[in-house]
Amino acid sequence: MTCFCVFCTLFTSSPPPPLSLQHFLLYCSYDSLHFLVWRESDKSLTLLAKDYEPVVLHATGLMSRGGAMSFVCHDDRENLQFLQYAPNDVASRGGNKLVCRADFHLGAQTTALQSHFCRSSLLVNSATPTSTLAALKQQDPLFGRIEDDQRFAVHFGSVDGGLASLVPLSEQAYWRLTALQSVMSNALESSCALSCRAWRLYRRSARRGGCRSSDRMKGVIDGELVAKFADLSLATQEDLASAIGSTVELIMDNILDLKCAGMVI
Repeated sequence: MTCFCVFCTLFTSSPPPPLSLQHFLLYCSYDSLHFLVWRESDKSLTLLAKDYEPVVLHATGLMSRGGAMSFVCHDDRENLQFLQYAPNDVASRGGNKLVCRADFHLGAQTTALQSHFCRSSLLVNSATPTSTLAALKQQDPLFGRIEDDQRFAVHFGSVDGGLASLVPLSEQAYWRLTALQSVMSNALESSCALSCRAWRLYRRSARRGGCRSSDRMKGVIDGELVAKFADLSLATQEDLASAIGSTVELIMDNILDLKCAGMVI
């Protein structure tokens, strides 16, 4: 006997992400993810797009940066996929398919992905965040209005007791940390000589792996690896920073921003 589990997620947050209460994510343990909208005019649910790959999903969540939105999916192979509703993209088949933008092997199982608002490092480390926010807005009228100040991340707990967050990055910070990740994976020793890159590659299902495209999208930075930069000696940090054409201060600022944006409490 085959059992099917169907779950429906309605996103509500404060402040709200760029989705109304009329949008739903429907995911099941056989037919992947569906993005629907409730139409009040005829009291019906209308399918906007779906993921055509037959993936067994255990959890789904929402992350955004400014006007860019992504649906995060966690499957039975302990992978993460980042899908977007992009009706103008050629790969979306006229808007009917959710487009995969990135994938990542998490290596842990979870059953829930929750969204939270990303706080600025300037406010997290302040003893008086209310007065600090007022001072920042007075000093910079655009503070709180740019895309990096309007981010929603995803946090989750794993069945083995872990706690982690997925944080959207600006393009400049992403490419800087991607270069740092590449250099660190080659320069630093790893446990048992294991490859960090191979571990984080998307794992296909043996049962239905042939249904998915053979191209891995990647596009996700391994925060566990990049965070080790802060524990290195100053000389090693300077060598790694100069190898990617950056500075230690700029990289440390990006890592601090990541940690503050991933904070839930």
